[in-house]
Parts: sequence; C-alpha cells; structure tokens
Amino acid sequence: MQIMEAVILGIYLIGMTFIGIYFSKRALSSEEDYWTAGRSINSFVGAFALFAAVASSSSLMGAVGSGVALGIPFLFAYGFGAVAIMPFTLFLIAGQIRRSGVSTMPEFFKQRFGKSVQVLAAGIVVVGMTFYMVPQLTASGLIGSYVLGISYESAVIILGIGFTLYAALGGMWAITYTDLIQGAVMLVGMLVLSILILVEHNGLGSLIQDALAASPTFGDVTQPLLSYFGLFLAFLWFGIVSPSAVMRNFAARDARTARRSAMWACLLYLSIFVFGFVVASGGASLGIADTLENQDMIFVSAIQHYMPSILAGIMLAGLLAAIMSSADAMLLAISAGVARDIYKGFINKDASEKTVTRLGFIVMVVASLVGIVIALDPPQLIAIMVGWVGGGLLSAFGFPVVLGIWWSRANKAGALAGMIGGSIVFLALVITKPFALVAEPIIAAPVSLILMIVVSLMTQPPSAEVQAQVEKYHTHLEKQ
Repeated sequence: MQIMEAVILGIYLIGMTFIGIYFSKRALSSEEDYWTAGRSINSFVGAFALFAAVASSSSLMGAVGSGVALGIPFLFAYGFGAVAIMPFTLFLIAGQIRRSGVSTMPEFFKQRFGKSVQVLAAGIVVVGMTFYMVPQLTASGLIGSYVLGISYESAVIILGIGFTLYAALGGMWAITYTDLIQGAVMLVGMLVLSILILVEHNGLGSLIQDALAASPTFGDVTQPLLSYFGLFLAFLWFGIVSPSAVMRNFAARDARTARRSAMWACLLYLSIFVFGFVVASGGASLGIADTLENQDMIFVSAIQHYMPSILAGIMLAGLLAAIMSSADAMLLAISAGVARDIYKGFINKDASEKTVTRLGFIVMVVASLVGIVIALDPPQLIAIMVGWVGGGLLSAFGFPVVLGIWWSRANKAGALAGMIGGSIVFLALVITKPFALVAEPIIAAPVSLILMIVVSLMTQPPSAEVQAQVEKYHTHLEKQ
C-alpha cells in the first residue's frame, strides 16, 4: 500500500462526496436543476466542465498506454481527433442545440423527429454510456489496486461506488463544480509530471532518443492505416455524438456561452495531449511496457518513477479526476435517458418532478453496478474500448444530429433509418471483424448518412412547424 498516495486520494474522494451532498437539495428540487444545473453555467466553469467530461481516463492512461504499446503514431491519431472535438462541436452544434431549449439529446430528437426517435435514441444512450463506463472503471481499478494494495476487483467496486454517490446525489450541479476542480487537478498534475520528465532527460530531444533506445518500436506504425483513421473519426465526432458531452451545452446560460465554453475547452484539451506525448515518451524510456500485465499501467509506472510520493499522490488524484469527471457525466446521461426520456416521455407523462429525479438517482446506481460487473474483466486497452464507444455513437447518432440541425428536409423516417442502419452495420463489423481495429465507423457512419438522406427524400417532408423549429436553431437574435 502506498500510504501518502492513499491519504491524498482518500481526502480527494471525501471532498468530492461533500460537494455532492452540498448540492443535493438544490439538484433534487427540479428536473431542470438535476439535469441542466438550472441552465446557469458560465463560460469559465462550462469550459472546465466540458473539458473534464471529454478528458476521460482514455485521454490520460489510455492515450499514454496505447502510445507506448502500439506506437506514438497511434497516440497522435487519437490526439488529433480528440483536440479537434471542440472546434468541430463549436461550429456544428454547440450554439444551435442550446437554442433548442431541450435538456437531453433524446429530447432533442423528440423535438426534431418525434417520440419514436426519442425512445430509440434513449435506448442507444443507455447502452452506449453504460459500456463507456467500463474503461473508466477499469482505470479506477488499476489505480486503486496500486495505491491501496488491494485486488483490482475490490478497487473497481470501491471507487465505482464512490464516484456514483456524489453524481447521483448532486446531479448536474455537483458534476459541473466537481469537474471544475477535477479539470484543474488534471492540468496541473500533467504539467508537473511533464516538467519532471523533461528535467530528468535533459530536454525533449534527449527524451525521445531515450524512448526509442529503450522501446525501438515506439515511433513505428504498428496498426493498419484504417485503424488510425477510424480512431481519428471516432474522437473527432465525440463532442457531437456523446450525450455526456452534449449535455454540457444544455447547462450553459445561452448559446453564446455554450460556444465560448467549447472554444476554451479546446485549448485545455490541447494541453493535455501535449503533456501526454511527454509522459508517453517518459514511460517508453523506462523499457518496462512488455513486463506489465496491463500496459495502461505504464502511466502509473511513470508517476512512480519520476515523482516523489506527495506529488505522485496529487497526480494519481488527477488520474482519478479524469475518471470521475467523465464517469459522472455518463451516469447523468444514462439517468436522463431512462428517467426523463423513456419513463416520463413515453411511460408516464404526468410523473412529478420529484418522482423523475428520484428515478434518475436509482438508474445511476443500477447503471454503475452494471458497469462494475463488466469492468471486473475488461475486454481491451482503455483507448480501444473508448474508440469502440465513440465509433458506435458516431454510427448511430452522428448524422441524425447534424442533419437534424442543418437540413430542414430530414424527417422521422430518415432519422430512424440512419440510426438503426448505422447501429446494425457497426455491430456487425465489430462482431465479424473484417476490418482493422476500431475502423468500423469508416463504413457504418456513411451507411447511416446515405440511409438518412435517401429515406428522407423518399418520404413526406416534416411539417412546417418542425421546419420553422430548424430555423430557430440558427437565429442569433434571441438568447435561450
């Protein structure tokens, strides 16, 4: 057991839980407060919240682990796509979807395409976000096992329950303000670790030479080119297709605030991948990747090697921050998908706000338990698992969201065809594995696009009221 690191992590977890308790009364007072923090988040807090929601364990442990295990070109493909998330989101949907006035992604689909699309979208959100929980829980298990000296399985259960508690209690209020803290911890921790690595290796040039000397394949292209392109696409679209990221737009004060938050979040995320390259190089220079049972642990090995105990504890808290800030956003998306979009939207329209928020609380706990069970035996490297989730959501949601905002002729039949067709093709490719790893969205997403366009043009156009709503997404004359 790492005593100093364990103490710091313990203090950190307790602090986050107290924030959840502090915001619980306000969050549970109404659906608007629970899922959108009363639509009152400013640009500064929103930027850190969006950054922290997207910068998951895959951006830290996963990017570094896959960069060392599969070569630095794999990290670059991941990084270029991930950093482009925010400007891509800013121009395509951030302001437009905030003007819609909805609270969740499935609710947007209901407004734009109708109730049947909403229910389908909610089901995809629940499945996708539950699976996205797995790499976060995997990372928490690896960290907890190292710090606490307990089994990986025990660490997954303990830490999984820990971050579920504050997210379920405080809703979007607690999640947003804990993400502000967690985003800052991530940035400072990565900066300090990068400086220590560069100092020990006498600069970046010497560091890269040391990395290549210890790990000769560090600079090699080790995967088929389709894998790199598929990974890039999956992360490029993540801010548009991930409900956990899109919900941050709904919490913004207005459309302008949502766009500014995306812009500043881009700069924060860029710094994480610059630091990630340095950390991956430092990890590769240790020459121990092949000796690790799980190569995502190379990040923890770098922390252990380059940092004294007290700084290592802070950095591990930063890693835990990355996990918690993304996992809580996913839990909120799952909760909203079941309680608000399926239960209230389809089963019981007259459900009280208190009933819906309490159901959301229960759904969070259940989803977390399902994620914990799957994470006890994780299927792949963290970055690969996140790539699958991103690719799956892109194949299902990518073009229905964008065309729903930008093409008034898109209709319910087209949206259903695009979602169902893209999802089926993606799953078929994942199961049969005819292509390179994480290359599935290269085929599945265009299938979704083609089906949506063709079916929309072959069927009746949406009503004049719906088409007027599309125009409203693009008006700059009123704030919403």
